[in-house]
Amino acid sequence: MRRELTAAMEDYLEAILSLKREKKVVRVKDIARALGVRLPTVTSMLQSLRERGLVEHEKYEHVDLSPKGEELAEEISRRHRILKDFLEEVLGVDEERAEEDACRMEHAISPETLERLVRFTEFVFLCPRSGREWLKQFQRFYKEGIPHEKCATHIRAFIEDLEERVSALGAGEGVMKVVRLKDLEPGKKGRITAVKGKRGLRKRLLDMGVVPGALVEMERVAPLGDPVEVRVKGYHLSLRKEEAEEVYVEEI
Repeated sequence: MRRELTAAMEDYLEAILSLKREKKVVRVKDIARALGVRLPTVTSMLQSLRERGLVEHEKYEHVDLSPKGEELAEEISRRHRILKDFLEEVLGVDEERAEEDACRMEHAISPETLERLVRFTEFVFLCPRSGREWLKQFQRFYKEGIPHEKCATHIRAFIEDLEERVSALGAGEGVMKVVRLKDLEPGKKGRITAVKGKRGLRKRLLDMGVVPGALVEMERVAPLGDPVEVRVKGYHLSLRKEEAEEVYVEEI
């Protein structure tokens, strides 16, 4: 089905999903305002999507996604969120540009490449040879470059840093304190380093914005540890214990 949809159609599905989460009831004028288009343009597109069984809409009535349309919209939204996070968290692109670029990229990227981006982001935050300081160095390299005469200095600094990390590991201190999200104490914050679990569970977490690099704050843990209440990117989420067990965070 995805191959039959144009980029504009995918934008409409994503916009309807976003408005539905925000307003519950979505009207044609809401879509027109969100996408910056005229009402007749929206009406025409809704007809095309309705013919494909992706939206439910009658004249003068509110707009809703069909089950098939909602599934597609969720996948489009997931692609957008992952791409935006990668551009911001890993490449250091500013938020506005990351939003615009993610909008363009989401229509063409394959599921396989998207999954590799997710795994690469996890690797960047988990591998002792990389991490946030490594990303800061990349930002410096992007802006200033690295003159050849400074290479030896950087190599020495890297070796010294690596030796400190190895010593810390040998002393049992660890390079960074990584815990399962379920074990993060209320009021504590962390940065997500990895999202694991079976494909369905992992996809659900990523769809909710629980992605590597994102900041998370533990708000409340139920008496028996299920569910746990967290805040991610300003959104309140309630996660089952089995979900929180598959999310790893670096305490900050």
